[in-house]
Formats: sequence, C-alpha cells, structure tokens
Amino acid sequence: MEQIEQAVMYALGPQVDPTLKAQANEYCEQVKNSADGWQLCVQLFMKEPKALPEARFFALQVLENTLRNRFDSLDSAAVEYIQQTMMEYLRREFVDNTNAGSEEAFIRNKAAQSLTILFTHVYPNIWSTFFKDMIAIAKTPSGTPSHEKAADFFLRLCISIDEEIARLDIPRSREEVVRNTNIKDTMRMEDIQLLASFWFELLQEFRSANPSIAQLALKNIGSYIAWMDISLVANEQVMNVLYELLSDTNLRIAACECFADVVSKGMLPMDKLNMFQMLHITDTLNGLDLNEPEFVENVARLVNALGTELCKIYADTTVQQEGKAQAWSMIEQAIPYLLKFLADEYDDTSSAVFPFVNDMLYILKKQKKQMQPFSQGQHEFLGSLLNVITMKLRYDDETEWNDDEDEPEEEALFFEMRKNLRIFAEHIANINEELFIGYIHSSVMSTFNKYKAGNELNWRDVELCLYILYCYGEALPKAAMIFVTPNDILTPLGEMVSEMVTSNISAFPHPSCAMQFFENLTRYYQFFDHRPDHLVQALAAFVDTRGLHHPVKQIRTRCWYLFQRFVKNLKPRMEPYVENVLSSLGDLLVIQAEPVVETNNMDGMPIPAASTFDSQLYLFETVGMLISMESIDPLKQTEYLKILLEPLVEGIQKSMSQPYNAEDELFLLQLHHYIMAIGSVAKGFPSLTKPAEGVQQPWTVVFVQATEIILSVLQSYSGLSIIRDAVRYTFARLITCLGTEIIAYLPNLINGLLNECQVNELVDFLPFIGLIAHKYKPMIEPIIDELLLPLVKRVFDFLNTAPSGTDEALLLLDLRKAYLNFILSLFNSNLENVFISERNLEHLNTILQTFLHFAKDNSDPTTQKMSFGVFLKTVNSWATHTAATAPGTNSPSVTGFDQFVYNELLPITFSVPMSSAFNLADGQSILVFGEMTSIQKAMYSKQGADYLEYMKNIYLPSIQCPPETAERYCQAIQQTDSRQFKKYFQSFITEAKS
Repeated sequence: MEQIEQAVMYALGPQVDPTLKAQANEYCEQVKNSADGWQLCVQLFMKEPKALPEARFFALQVLENTLRNRFDSLDSAAVEYIQQTMMEYLRREFVDNTNAGSEEAFIRNKAAQSLTILFTHVYPNIWSTFFKDMIAIAKTPSGTPSHEKAADFFLRLCISIDEEIARLDIPRSREEVVRNTNIKDTMRMEDIQLLASFWFELLQEFRSANPSIAQLALKNIGSYIAWMDISLVANEQVMNVLYELLSDTNLRIAACECFADVVSKGMLPMDKLNMFQMLHITDTLNGLDLNEPEFVENVARLVNALGTELCKIYADTTVQQEGKAQAWSMIEQAIPYLLKFLADEYDDTSSAVFPFVNDMLYILKKQKKQMQPFSQGQHEFLGSLLNVITMKLRYDDETEWNDDEDEPEEEALFFEMRKNLRIFAEHIANINEELFIGYIHSSVMSTFNKYKAGNELNWRDVELCLYILYCYGEALPKAAMIFVTPNDILTPLGEMVSEMVTSNISAFPHPSCAMQFFENLTRYYQFFDHRPDHLVQALAAFVDTRGLHHPVKQIRTRCWYLFQRFVKNLKPRMEPYVENVLSSLGDLLVIQAEPVVETNNMDGMPIPAASTFDSQLYLFETVGMLISMESIDPLKQTEYLKILLEPLVEGIQKSMSQPYNAEDELFLLQLHHYIMAIGSVAKGFPSLTKPAEGVQQPWTVVFVQATEIILSVLQSYSGLSIIRDAVRYTFARLITCLGTEIIAYLPNLINGLLNECQVNELVDFLPFIGLIAHKYKPMIEPIIDELLLPLVKRVFDFLNTAPSGTDEALLLLDLRKAYLNFILSLFNSNLENVFISERNLEHLNTILQTFLHFAKDNSDPTTQKMSFGVFLKTVNSWATHTAATAPGTNSPSVTGFDQFVYNELLPITFSVPMSSAFNLADGQSILVFGEMTSIQKAMYSKQGADYLEYMKNIYLPSIQCPPETAERYCQAIQQTDSRQFKKYFQSFITEAKS
C-alpha cells in the first residue's frame, strides 16, 4: 500500500524527476489494470490513519474502474467485501465521526460515484436494502457535526444514481438500457416512495437551517419526477411547500427549476391538462417578486415549459375539442408572461421563452394553412408579439456599436439573438402579411419623419429603423418585392426606400446607421429601375465620406463590396454618372501593401486575416465595369483604362527596377497587389463569347501591354508562389476579355506557372488550362500539344511521392481528380488529337497506363469512374472501325490502341467488378459499373463480329467462363440496348462472384 501511495505522489509531484515520474505513472497503470489491484487500493483507502488525499482518490479511481469494466471477474465474496467496506466507510465518516469536516469534498464525490457503479450491479438482487441502508446513514442524529454531511452525501448519491440510470443524453449499450430499465422498475415498486418522502423530509428540515442541502433535495425531486409517479410530488403537501419556496430568496430558483421539471413530465395529454388546472401556475406567478434577474430568467423557463407543454396538448390530434379549448384558455393566461419575458432587458431571459414563441407561431401557421379564421385575441397576440420582437431587435441602451473588426462576444451573442428574432418576424409575415407590412411601414416612416422634422434621435432607433427595413425584404416572398403599383404609385416598400434615400438619413452621425443604409441600398437596388431620379442621391452617399470614404475602416471596406454589387445590378443606368464616379474613386485606387496579419482558426492554426486590399479589389472590378459599358465611346474607354492601369503598370516597372530583398516582405506583396488589381479590372469587362470572331476593341492594346509586363514579372519570380497565384488569377480574367489576343502569350504563361508550382497550385492550374482549351479551341491545339507532356510529367512527379500527412494525401487525391477532369476537358473540346500527335504518340501508352492504374483502384470510386470515363472517350475516338454496319470512320488510326484495349482495358472491365472490394450494391460503384459496360458496348459497336469473336473464343474462355455463358454474353451485347445490357452484365458478375 505504501508503495502505491508513494507512486501516486511521485506521479503527481510537479518537481519530480521526469524519469521517476514516468516510472511512477507506469506503476500506477499496472496497479489499475492488475486483477488484484483493487484489493490493495480498497485497503489503502480505508487504512488508519488516513493516507494522503491524492492516494485515496487514486484508490477510488481503481475501484471504480474495476466495478465499471471488470465486475464480472469478481466473485460473490469480493462483491460482498466491497459492499461491506463501503458501508464501513460511510459509518466511519458520517455516524461514528466526531469531526465531520475532516474528509475532502472531492473524496466524498468520488466515493459517491464508486458507490453508484456498485449500486447498478448489486441492486436489487444482491443488495435489496441499498436505499434503506443509505437513508439509515443519512439519519444520523440531528445536531451532530455529521448530520448535515450525511444528508448532503445521500442527496448527491441519489443524483449520481439518477444520472447513471436515467439520463437520456448519455449514449448507452443495449445491455445497459435493459439493466437501467429493470432498476427503475424495481425502484418504482420498492423504494421510490420511501425516497420521495425522505427528500421532502430533508427539504423541510434544511430549508432554513442549510439552504444548500434543501436545494439538493429539490434537485432530486426535479430529476426523478421524469420517471416516478407524479402523485408523489403533485400533491397538496409538496406543492404548498414549493409555492412557499418561490418566495424564499435562498430557494426560489431551485424551487422554480423543480416546478419546471414537474411541468415537463411526460404524461397523457388530458392527465397533464388536469394537473395544470390543479397547480394554478399562472395565478402563482402574479404574486412573485420579479426584480432579481437570475430568478426572473428561471421563472421565464417555467413559463416556457408550461407554454410548450400546453401547445403540445393543443396540437395533439387525439385531444377532443373540449380539451383543446381548455388548453387554449390556459395558453391565453400564459401569453402576457410570454410577452413580458420576451421583452425583458436581459437577453438570457428573452431567449428562455423562444421555444414557446416558436410553438405558438407553429400553431397559428397551421391554422392559416387550414384556412381557419383567427380570433380577436390571436390577432392581438400577433401584433403584440411583432412589437416586442421589433423592440428586442434594438441595441440595448447600455450596448455600444463596435467598429472593431474582431467582434466581442457580447455583440456576437446579440447578432445571434437578432437572427432568431428575425425568424420569428418572418413567421409573423407568413401568417399575416398585411399586419407585418403595416407595422413595419408605420415604424420606419415614423422614424424618417422625426428625422426630417429635426428631432434629436438615438442612434439605436435610427439603426433599428434601417435594420427592420432590411428585414422587410427578407421576410416577404419575392412576389411582394414590388416598389410601384401598376399605376406607378409607390407601394409601402417603395415609400420606405424613397424616404430612406431622400430623407438624407445616410448623414446620421453614427457608423452603424451608415453601414445599414448601404446594405439597404444594395438590397433594394431594383427600386432605382422605377425611380431613376433617386439614383443621383444614392450614388452621392456612396462615394463621399458616408460610404466609400467613410472614416471607419470597417464601414469603408464593406461599402467597397456593396458598391460593386450595386453598380453591377444597375449597370445599364450608370452611364450619366460614370465620369463623376470615376473621379470620386481615384484616391481609393492607390495600392499600398500592408504586412500580413494572421489570426488563429478553431484548430489553432494561423490563417491570413482579410486585408484592406482584399476589399480594394472590388473597387477595381467596379471601375472595370463602369469603363466597359457599351454606351461609352470606345476611345473614351481606352482613355479611362489607360488612366487606371498606368499607375499599376508603372508600379510594377518601378518595383522590378529595384533589387529583390528577401527580407522585405512588402516588396513581393506590392507586386502581387498590382497584378491582382489588373486582373480585377479585367474581371469587370465583358466576356468575349466568340473570341475567334471578335473584333478587336481599342482598349485591347492597353490590356496587352499589361499582359506583357505581368509575364516579365512571372519570368523573374516564377519560383515564388505569391507571384504565381497573382498571375494565375489575373490571366484567368484576361482570357475572357482579350479574346484571341491572349493566345500568343499562353506558352510563356503556362511554362512559367508550371515549372515551379506546388500540388495545391497544380490542382487549381489544371482547370485553368481546361478553361483555356475550351475557350480557344481549335486554335489552341498547338500549344496544348506542346504542353501536354510537361504537364503530365509534373502531375506524376507529385502523385509518385508518398504523402507526409492526411492533408497532403487529400491534396494528392484532389490532384488525381483535377488531372482526369483536365483529360476529359480536352476530349470534350475536341482536342484529343494532341495525345496522338507526332510529338506525343510515343508516350500515349504511358499516359494510358496512368488511367489504368486509377481505374483498378476500388478504394476511390469517384476517381475510378472518371478513369473509365476517360477510357470510354478514347475508345470512341481511337478504336478501329471494323463492324460491317458501322459508318465510315473519321477518327485517326492509332497504332497499337486496339491491342491495348483487348489486352489491358477490356480485362479490367471484368476483373474490377469481380473483385471482392467492388460492391455492386453501392451507389457510387454502380456509376463506375455503368462506365465499364459502356466501354464494352462501344467496342462492340465499333468492331462488331471481331469483338464477339475475341470475347467468345479468346477472353471469356481464358477466365474459365463456360461456353453457354459466353454465348449468352455475346447475344446480350448484340440484342439489348445499353441499359438492358448493364442489367445483364450485373447478373453476369453476380453469378461469377458466387
């Protein structure tokens, strides 16, 4: 025992030598896992004088581990010994002990936990008197030092037992569920009445003498009520005490929680309704002192429990009309409290009744759906609820709007609450659209009118006005988003947006109001299609210090994004304002790189935070959209574009003229930003849908010059991913607006990006090449022909390396898919001849082998399907036509391809599905299977009798297929369509595997 005690102290000691600590830990684990370790630990726990608390705690841990995990290894004598030892401990601690404060609380708690595990194994068969024995311990003489400790231990033990056998949120095995059910059944028959009586006795005894013990008694009643007879609590004696305790400042919260547990007990609907009528809960609420916030929150939870239970009864289809009427009458009594607590200044109290609000709205939505009329009380409730919700959407008087990008927790919680309240408002709009429209319109117009009249307004009221105007559009269906009537008269929404623009509310001197104003402008951009005369005021607000030039960075950068959306949606109406807008934006287009700031994500890994430049890109795109408007003279467009791009190009040239200093992190960042900005400008330009036929625009030459500068940067810094990323981003945008002009620059671009790229870049780069191939087919073919082998080599340089971890393994998997998608894109763009060109033909077999490798891999059905999909394309393109019924071939003759199909491809269309790893019942595998059958069908349609001859006389016999089965296969592929053949081949494989 002494050795165990010493080992525990060494294991826990902060100053102990690490080697000794490791040995001590190892020894403790040996004791814990040994067959007789628990015996030594029980002796250690019980020895006199007492061992050190840490050692006694460890001893109980070992005992608990044995009881929980190896109880079946104990014989009856061992179980009896443990039982007697635990009783001896309790008597020593609570009956014979004259110094009740000597035991540490954590030891008592661990003892209760161990006793609980023992209880689950020995009650009722071995230790039927368990509860009587525990009550006897707890009934030590009143007034002794041990009495309170014994009562406290007993009540904590009962709570521990309930958690072990009745908690529904703890996952349990089937055996544990059966065991716990048997225990609860026995307790209900034998001991629960005794327990309930004793809890009540302790509650009465300690309600004044020691409220903490009385709280434990109430917690036991509330916990066990879920599965014990309700009459043991819902009786006059107990309920009168609970009512009294609701006015006791020490116990009212615990009493309220207990009440809520009673209310929530599962019962038959009418039985529960009768109980509610007996309890008169709403009458009781009238007399409560609701000044203490924590108690108010708990009363709100009680009201919520009552309300949700009543809503369940009302919605229950088995309840008769009379019962529903009674339930609704009680709901109406609870509604004033629902509204009171929802409107409470403390959000936790408001949130406590959210489920009740939700259930009420569900009932009214269902009522509307069934076309049942609403009563006057229901109409009034909806109106009152909408009013309370709107007031709760307002910032508290104590809350300040935070312009810091890192939202504090309180504000984040407020936004979460706003989101939930908005959902309730949307439900109300769905139930009574007229009420919703009228209320929001009245509230919003009232604030605008006060502002126009010169009244001094709280920023919270102005922000609320603008916010609920935004919510208006979110709550109503698209059909209600009408700004004018057929007679061109403004609708309520039109009036609100018109007043918002013309009232000059955007000048209200608080940042939150400016932010919401521009959110609303962007949300309701369609209004300006009906009232274009309002656009000048909206744009003026956007471009000055209220919006794009706002002194608060958070608002300023958000407006850059919103303005891009606003202009994009209203582009046809922007022509008269282009010059003024461009002149207003000039100072915002100056690029100044900032050091990268990193934040930590949930995994603790640093990630780059959003920079000012990320938002600035939206401005460059917006300017691109404005410059490229069709209504602007092309020469004017060129002039604007030069003015815009010259600082960027000159900035690149200036940077390139300076020597590169690896320690200067802003040097490359500045170059990166210049290149990205050019790409964002190009993004704003329209896409040339038919580049080969497109007439060159005057501004094309400006972009071409920028392209040449960017390629020079890539040539100098192709080894740096930050530059490659920027170049790839920009060229992806340039190819859409430059047309065929870009083709001449693609070889240098592709080689520059390809030679140094990493796996993640290659995953992004392959779709980029696929996009170029599709857009510039067929003239791109010589470039793709030259690129193909280096690209394939680069892919397989990565795929042939062993991944260093999970993240890299997933990247390589993505690379497989990107590679196969790229190959498919070449076939889809009719560029498959690059595989069999003079340059690449000798490497075709190597490339085909890569597809073959992926096709055989049953562990990744997605890649497998893509691989067989590629093979289907190759068969359709390159297999030789020999079928008598086949039309003349236009496909090139590919030497050796037919031999590859017969020797290597067709065999795996049989061997892969026959593999035990291939599951024909799996949805993804069925898709793979479909590609394989399509390949066989394609070969038959191409080569007819030659294919049948080979399958019947050579391949099928080679896999020991009976002649009659081979014959059926040949008939099936000749006589059935693709769908029917797939079904036949599925039965063929199933038979072969059996």
